[in-house]
Amino acid sequence: MFELEPPEDDGLYIEEVGAWSADKHHFLRRYIDAFTTAMKSKPWHGLHYVDLFAGAGIERLKGGRLDWGSPLIAAQSPNKFACLHLCERKQRSFDALRVRVGRLEQPEEPQLLRGNANDVVHDVVALLPPRALTLAFLDPWGLHLHFETLRSLSQRRVDLIIFFPDHMDALRNWKIYRGKTDSNLDQVVGTAAWYDAIKSHPRDQWADALTRFYIDQIRTLGYRYFNHERITRHDGRRLYRLIFCSRHERGGEIWRRVTLRKPGGQQTFDF
Repeated sequence: MFELEPPEDDGLYIEEVGAWSADKHHFLRRYIDAFTTAMKSKPWHGLHYVDLFAGAGIERLKGGRLDWGSPLIAAQSPNKFACLHLCERKQRSFDALRVRVGRLEQPEEPQLLRGNANDVVHDVVALLPPRALTLAFLDPWGLHLHFETLRSLSQRRVDLIIFFPDHMDALRNWKIYRGKTDSNLDQVVGTAAWYDAIKSHPRDQWADALTRFYIDQIRTLGYRYFNHERITRHDGRRLYRLIFCSRHERGGEIWRRVTLRKPGGQQTFDF
């Protein structure tokens, strides 16, 4: 896996995030390294990277340490993506991201879009070559990634790494979402039927049932290979899952292999 020196404070805007953000970036960095290495010699018309909730490019973990955000991890991959497609809604974050990405030489000028990811995704898809292979890292702050956005991305050959806040948001606020027409949770999973899918299970199994339901929804878009990684606080409290989705068995194999090594260095085994 490629390693990066920690970023320095460059005077531009830096977002503060939970310490667990470094854990999801551990898996992202490992996957980018393995994905770009395995696919660089394959007959794809370029490898592309999509980040619809890109942030400012540098983050401050609670506790003080600076860490690279997902778009700057992708921009510094030793095996370069043909093009980066980055979207950020907040003006301060977007302005900082634009400067930081501009410092790193890329094969093509990155596509930078400011706006709601669910609104601008069509502009992103329009620039993805039909025969390119794309990795999309979809990391909203909460339940803000609409299912219709996944449907738009599925028009191209796109592998997905999705932030799914089952404990952080969905189950914490399920009563609100159940009682609201076209709620955030409805829009994320693509239907209001999620409650029927979980209510027959014991309460402590709702997170697993909701994840299975969401994966089954994504399966209708043509994805066949899935895996997910639980992200927790350092005290063990469950927060969210990273869900990996691919149409290609090779993508699933790569994800399974890179997630054998956990953020703390613990090695698990592939049986």
